[in-house]
Amino acid sequence: AGADAGKPGAVGCREDAPEGPTAEQYPMLCHCCEDGPVKPRGLCRLSRGGHRGRLSLTSRLTWAVPIFGWYCLKYLKVGYMRKFYTDDYPGASLGIIAFSSVLSVLVDAFTDPAMATWTDNLRSKFGRRRPFVAAAALFVPIVFILAWVPAIVPSGLAASLWYGFFHIMYKLADTLWAIPHDAWGAQLTPIYEEKTMVWRSKKIAANTGVVFGMAVVPFFFVSEQCSSTPDDTCVELPIISAAFGAFFFVSAGFLALRGREPPLERSARAARRADFTEEDTIPMLISTSLNRPFRILLISDIVKSLGEDIPFVVLPFMTAWVLGEQCMSATKVFQYAVIMNIVAGLLAVPLWSCLAMKTNKYCAHLSFSVGMTVILLVMASFGYDDGDCAMTYWVFAVVALFGAMYGGVFLIEDILSDLVDYDQLLTGGLRREASYLMAIDFIPKFMNIPGESVPFLAMAYLKYARPAIIRPACGAELQASSDLFCSDFYASEVVGQELCSAAATCQQLVDAGVTFVCNHALGKCGHKQNESVQLVLLLSFSLVPAIFTSFGVIALIFYPKLARSRASHKAL
Repeated sequence: AGADAGKPGAVGCREDAPEGPTAEQYPMLCHCCEDGPVKPRGLCRLSRGGHRGRLSLTSRLTWAVPIFGWYCLKYLKVGYMRKFYTDDYPGASLGIIAFSSVLSVLVDAFTDPAMATWTDNLRSKFGRRRPFVAAAALFVPIVFILAWVPAIVPSGLAASLWYGFFHIMYKLADTLWAIPHDAWGAQLTPIYEEKTMVWRSKKIAANTGVVFGMAVVPFFFVSEQCSSTPDDTCVELPIISAAFGAFFFVSAGFLALRGREPPLERSARAARRADFTEEDTIPMLISTSLNRPFRILLISDIVKSLGEDIPFVVLPFMTAWVLGEQCMSATKVFQYAVIMNIVAGLLAVPLWSCLAMKTNKYCAHLSFSVGMTVILLVMASFGYDDGDCAMTYWVFAVVALFGAMYGGVFLIEDILSDLVDYDQLLTGGLRREASYLMAIDFIPKFMNIPGESVPFLAMAYLKYARPAIIRPACGAELQASSDLFCSDFYASEVVGQELCSAAATCQQLVDAGVTFVCNHALGKCGHKQNESVQLVLLLSFSLVPAIFTSFGVIALIFYPKLARSRASHKAL
């Protein structure tokens, strides 16, 4: 029915749509109706009486399904790659990993404005977004698959550089895919309520991708060999990445083939180009900041970004070294926590959407920010599980609440799509979806640098200890005697034996504050990090993000009252 939207008479079925939008301006809207010339077909039959100039489920799925593949790839990397490179056979340097994280953020931050300007102003018969989505369909899988095969190069320095190079390539892939795709989503519909549905669809697809990439698929197909067994070749993770990459290639390619874009509309003033124009990076960032509601939203996001992503970065290390492996293995705790977090988030998405509909998007976003601050403070109560599993279950409960709160993260993009309409009024008809979606992330990317690097630099400085090379089985004796057995085993190391590490003796680890214990969930000897490393992880996971998120809440209080309501957007 959407393909027939431009037929004569089709617009006569648009009784439910607001006045103004046409099939040419919004070509992915569906104009089918039971009593009109364009009859419902396929999934359109699920809509009572037809869509009548609204966005169909088919159009939303065509745009949203590739997001699932992207997040599968992204969070397989986020959840497992750093720990795999540091604790498994690649033996990568924490310092080089931290440096590559900083460098990649800088590269990402400076390529994003160029991509936003390019895709907003591209004059191509294929559209403004489609060429980039098609290119990403091929480039993204190649980058992720190669990042998982450091066995091509030697361990140590070469593997560290391999990680760094493909981490930068990952950021470029993110730029190539996310900016044009999100901008495409912002131009799907002009209808206030449907904008929320679009970004809710993205959040559902993203959460589902996260749970499959970080938990479900690794739970069934990834063994300890791929996380903490030195000198073993891991094959499961590259194979899983290839499968996710194939899905992304097909779904993104389908969007590039079947998705439709509106023509590029530009005012006479905006069409004039000089050597230095508002389309250049700095003028574009300044001009977007002149939009007062956006400026407040940007300030809030900048402050929150100083700590917002740190919990996700350090979570694999938290489960292993703060919670310990007396009740469950760190891998299982991590996977269960991710599943509970994402499932709770998925269940909460309709609630956040309902709150935005019943009140307004601003109130829902403010509630989201306050809730995140409270939950992050509660996470400061996490500690070592001595084997009775009480702390592990407490972690699961709090992480589920964290997921429910994080289910409202899509609201900021929902608000942004409304602010693009306001910008269109201010600029005399210029549509700059990509510029705004990029600008909300541009400065926050610089703020992400501490979260990407400082925890790992601090861990390296405070003598972070990798898993021991040799980990003997420890029996089912009492906890104290099992721990004593492990301590005695590593204390018996002789010169050149390398029970713990090729870089340090077991005694040197003890001198640095490491304690050898029996990890009863694994039935093997292991160790606890020194207290300083554990403190860095706990602060990075809870208190630091909570402080900065609370500052973001304060900034939101100054959001203009006239920009908060549904009535204001409809009047606009």
